[in-house]
Amino acid sequence: MSISIVTPTHNDFKGLLEIYTSLQNQTSNHWEWVIVDDRSSSETQNELQGWFHSIKDQRVKLICNSYKSNASVCRNIGAQASTHDDLIFLDADDAISNSFVEHRLISFQDFAIFRNYATIDKNKKVIPSTSIEEDYLNSFLQAKFIWQTSLVLWKKSFFNSIGQFNPRLPRLQDVELIVRGLQQSSNYLVVDNMVDFYYNVIPIRERNNFLKPVCQAVYLFISELLDTSQLSKEQTKLLTGYYYLCVKYLERSGRTVDIDLVHKNLKLFYSKGYIGWMKFVIGRLLLLFFTLKILSPNLFLRINRRIFKPFKRK
Repeated sequence: MSISIVTPTHNDFKGLLEIYTSLQNQTSNHWEWVIVDDRSSSETQNELQGWFHSIKDQRVKLICNSYKSNASVCRNIGAQASTHDDLIFLDADDAISNSFVEHRLISFQDFAIFRNYATIDKNKKVIPSTSIEEDYLNSFLQAKFIWQTSLVLWKKSFFNSIGQFNPRLPRLQDVELIVRGLQQSSNYLVVDNMVDFYYNVIPIRERNNFLKPVCQAVYLFISELLDTSQLSKEQTKLLTGYYYLCVKYLERSGRTVDIDLVHKNLKLFYSKGYIGWMKFVIGRLLLLFFTLKILSPNLFLRINRRIFKPFKRK
């Protein structure tokens, strides 16, 4: 039993070296590592190619794209190039413990979730996290993201059968994939594991122009990609959490010049029947008042949270 680890990368040679060091120190050698470089700079590609040829490690594969794509395309390419039945996706800026591979040499069917992990904040502080939710699909439907990409171990056959990562999404790729997985399978395993994965968190306020891709991804996910035929009326009511996600990124970014992107999603949720006329009007007024600075960012967010963010019923 072995696993294939797929890492998309773009101009992060240092991160790759850190992952390779961790892989060399694993308590189990039953792994292969597929690196897919997404058209990094010439300097980075030269460093990467030179390092790859110098290590002479047959467990490591390097694929260099001839054009710039995105992380989803790279992950799908890496998955197809992998040789083992069990797949996991690991980004170059995250970290793993020495027992990461050993803990994933398990028997499961379609996919397995390792629910316990830790985050690393901008001050390098390690914060343990546990996804304690039990209604997994409903959590994702309300934009409550209880798992991250690298917490899921996939059977390659199931990953392929549900269509892999959707390359059209600029964000929320892992969210959309896991929703498909949860909708199409009941044969998955949730593992109460020791923490062995460390997710590097970048605060929203420090991300460059994150509002536009999030709004675009929400619009595409809600309007085209989400299979609502399997959802109950109560579940569709949860989806307003994705509109609140757009509002939250608007407030965090302060980019009122992009407010039309948020308004477009508000109209989408109204046209789909996920919000009524009254909430639609209130949402428009809140956007207007925020643009005119009649509402402070904090009050703007608090009111939107109250109206649009789903709350768990007791």
